[in-house]
Amino acid sequence: MKKFLSLLLTVVLLSACTPQPVEWNALSILAPKGAPAVALIPLLEKGLDTLEFVDGADLLSAELIKGEKDVIVAPVNLGAALTSKGSSLYELYAIVTWGNLYVVGAEVQPAIYPLNIALFGDKAVPGVVFNQVDDNLGYQGTYFNSVSDVQGQLLSGAYSLGLLAEPLVTATIAKAKASNLTLRVVQDVQALWKEKTGFDNFPQAAIFVKKDLSEDALAQVSLRVDSMIEFNTTVDTDPSVVVEKIATVTPELIGVPSGEIVKAAWERLNISVTRVSEVKDSVEAFLEVFKLNGLEGFYAE
Repeated sequence: MKKFLSLLLTVVLLSACTPQPVEWNALSILAPKGAPAVALIPLLEKGLDTLEFVDGADLLSAELIKGEKDVIVAPVNLGAALTSKGSSLYELYAIVTWGNLYVVGAEVQPAIYPLNIALFGDKAVPGVVFNQVDDNLGYQGTYFNSVSDVQGQLLSGAYSLGLLAEPLVTATIAKAKASNLTLRVVQDVQALWKEKTGFDNFPQAAIFVKKDLSEDALAQVSLRVDSMIEFNTTVDTDPSVVVEKIATVTPELIGVPSGEIVKAAWERLNISVTRVSEVKDSVEAFLEVFKLNGLEGFYAE
């Protein structure tokens, strides 16, 4: 009898010490359309969260100040800029996407130097990063209002070189082919960034968590990051997986041309969900370009 009671007590104690799985509870999440939204597909599939996808950075900026969402996916430099002004109610938790900028050009370049290139994002990440790596490239840049405008310049033949971001790189090359125009990736801006800084890439969109989130809510965020990492790994292994998943959630909702385009662009899309504790040096090197590095209270501990 004593042995039985001792065994029963041992089982009870072991059960009490075994970590219990955390159940998923709903969070409110705001994110930009495009590549960051692709990374959130597993959360859409789960169907528990209130997910809102938006175009542009204005609403993201406003929400980082208002503090009404549990989680906001936003550009790293935007969150840092607001933190530097004491305006942000959020901390950086994980990186979702990394640089996916490429110089796209006609197969045969005119023998005219310097080469004219259509650019976008003057004083924003695309323009600032391009200026950082534009050493001895021999380009003379003209800025346009949007990446779509640059696409138009390339497809019309007005420019033979343009700076684009994935998945628009792949979509533009495909559109050009349908019009008997051959375009190709001329330069990988991320490779140029590595030559310049020593870091493989620069962070783009990131998960920001509200500063006053409870421990339980932070555990919920961690569950989602784990799910996103698992999805990321699955698509890295077999990019065709993403075609059916995007068809299910619809390309319109997440703001991508199609699942087929995302599949073709996947390797250059540079979606790699990573907790910020693992890549803090890369983040700091990127923010140094904007003179926003070394901010207190920027990182979620």
